[in-house]
Amino acid sequence: MINDRVIIKVSDEDLHFREEEKKQIEKLRAVAAKEADEAYSEAHKNHCFRCGTHSLVEVDHKNVKIDICINEGCGAVHLDPGEMEKILEGEKGAFNKVKISIFSVFK
Repeated sequence: MINDRVIIKVSDEDLHFREEEKKQIEKLRAVAAKEADEAYSEAHKNHCFRCGTHSLVEVDHKNVKIDICINEGCGAVHLDPGEMEKILEGEKGAFNKVKISIFSVFK
């Protein structure tokens, strides 16, 4: 029986350059992902998440900019994180009541 083993020696220099290339590839992928996310956000900036149309308008209410869909038959209200708390600021327990009523739909 013939032993057909091949031994390949990798130098420390080769390992170093492989690691550097791996780091560069990871950085490029992160930049590409960030650019893709930004492009998607910009392309869908005023699109309603409910009906998908390009029909959102900003309305000022209690120093909060609320996005509302003006598409007939939709009327979805889009709130960014923290906006509901700002709108209900000063209302005793109102935020918790609203949160409970909203999340009760998903039970």
